[in-house]
Amino acid sequence: MGRAEIRRAMKNEKKTKTATYNLTKAQLDAMVREQIENELVKIRQQATDDAVNTAMILLLTLPLEVLMDHYWPKSYAKRIPQFTAYVLEYYERWQNGELDMEKLKEDLWDYGGVRLEEGGQNSG
Repeated sequence: MGRAEIRRAMKNEKKTKTATYNLTKAQLDAMVREQIENELVKIRQQATDDAVNTAMILLLTLPLEVLMDHYWPKSYAKRIPQFTAYVLEYYERWQNGELDMEKLKEDLWDYGGVRLEEGGQNSG
C-alpha cells in the first residue's frame, strides 16, 4: 500500500470516528433546555432528600435534648430508648395512615399551644 493510500485510509478512518450532525438553532436550544431541566430535577430531588433528612434528625434529636436537659436529667439513659421507640412507632403509624395529621395538629394546638399553618408559619 502506497503513502497516498495510507493517508486516504487514515482520513476515511478519522471521518468514520467523528459523527457530524446538522441541527437548527431551535433543535439545539431544545436539547440544551432538556438537559438543563433534567439536571434541575436531580438537584430538586437532592434538595428535597436533604431537607427530609434534616427534618428527621431534628424530629428525633430536639425532643431528646429537651427531655434529657429538663425532664429526665437523672433517668434519661433508661428512658430515652423507649421514648425513641415510641416516636418511631408513631411515625410508622402516621406513614401507614393510622394517625390523622389534622388530629395531630389539633393536639399540638390544644396541649402544646402551637398552631401550624400551611406555608410553614407558626403562631401560638
